[in-house]
Amino acid sequence: MKEAKEALKVRILDGAIALFLEKGIANVTTRELTESLGISRSHIYHYFSNWQALCIAALERFMRDELEIFTREVAALPSTQKMDRLVADFLPFEQDAAWQLYGATWQLALHNDVYAELVESIMQAWSELVRDIIEEGVENGIFRACDASRTTRQLISLLSGYDEFLGVRPSAEKCAMVQADIADFIRRFIYKA
Repeated sequence: MKEAKEALKVRILDGAIALFLEKGIANVTTRELTESLGISRSHIYHYFSNWQALCIAALERFMRDELEIFTREVAALPSTQKMDRLVADFLPFEQDAAWQLYGATWQLALHNDVYAELVESIMQAWSELVRDIIEEGVENGIFRACDASRTTRQLISLLSGYDEFLGVRPSAEKCAMVQADIADFIRRFIYKA
């Protein structure tokens, strides 16, 4: 019975994410979610105290799953390829539904402490992964000796800034410039000369 309850909770979270990706987090209602899953509203409120709690749980599941998938996919790669994949995954160079969902979540975090805690937690997890990649590269002699925590903050700030830059009317020219700028930073400050 416990497994069935947990399966329903996961189905609710996955259903919410599917709708968030399709319509945007601000455009999904409890009614739409329950209708899409064929359940009553009481099922949602059995597992989640309110709509925000459900949204936070769904977003956290989605974002942590993305982090875990990325971590598994790059685990066996050399440090330089991990860095290349990190940049490619962090900046997809086109506005897909996941990118827009992250952006909407970050906007909610500006005005809501619960969303801010989620964003900070996710950013901390990504920072730890990036720092691990940098430390691995330093240990392998591929990356420059550095303060890995500082270099991580610098790289994430650079990627976040370009993420915002590309979020408004991305173009092939902007993408090419961003790729060149990031490659230059990595070459100058991370890779060994």
